[in-house]
Amino acid sequence: MIDRLRPLPHSDPFVDATRGYITRVGDALQERGAPLSDVWLDPCDPRDATFVLGLRALVWNESEGFVLGGFVSGEPGVRTVLRDPVQLGAEVLPDPRSVPGLLERGAAGAPVPLRSCAAGHDGFQDALVLGYPVAD
Repeated sequence: MIDRLRPLPHSDPFVDATRGYITRVGDALQERGAPLSDVWLDPCDPRDATFVLGLRALVWNESEGFVLGGFVSGEPGVRTVLRDPVQLGAEVLPDPRSVPGLLERGAAGAPVPLRSCAAGHDGFQDALVLGYPVAD
């Protein structure tokens, strides 16, 4: 049985709404043997989260999806800095079980916005909250 490493609740409910999705991604990474040593929710505009994987980090944000790079710096509440970041996949909210495969397939290219974090009523928030509710 895997001892799960999961993000802590965030004091901002808007940021915390990402925790269910981020938890499921972290669980999927751990189930596939990724060297996950830390995970946290980060600030807004865009909302994001960091998964530390040894010397690399995988960062998810609501505008670019998943970006992988060398871990330079970061901590809860501080935007993560990556060296040589590359975007993985072309979706902002891929199925959490597919994320380990994105790591295995590698880079899709330099990070580009897939949606605006200021998009408003584009269905993203509903997909996030209804599809991946927070389970404490």
